[in-house]
Amino acid sequence: MSTISQLNGQERLRAAMAAAALRKNAAVSGLTTPGAARQPDAVTISDSARSIAAATKAVADAPDVREDRVSALKAAIAAGTYTVDSRRLASKLVNSLGI
Repeated sequence: MSTISQLNGQERLRAAMAAAALRKNAAVSGLTTPGAARQPDAVTISDSARSIAAATKAVADAPDVREDRVSALKAAIAAGTYTVDSRRLASKLVNSLGI
């Protein structure tokens, strides 16, 4: 049975060997050159992504209920002046059902 210290030693050895292999592969492939300055990481967001983010924010910030429209409709119903264009309603129903 292995002790914890032996396992830790084995894991350290594996990690050291893996790191050495990575350094060797990087040197062979030319990924690192001695004395070369590393480029900082950077992220670029496209104009399309910015537009989508702005639209998503605008939708999220918009109220779920248009209180001004609801108030106007309630007032028209209460006054008896609210009417429905039956042809337009029928047309929209037919189109939404795909008939």
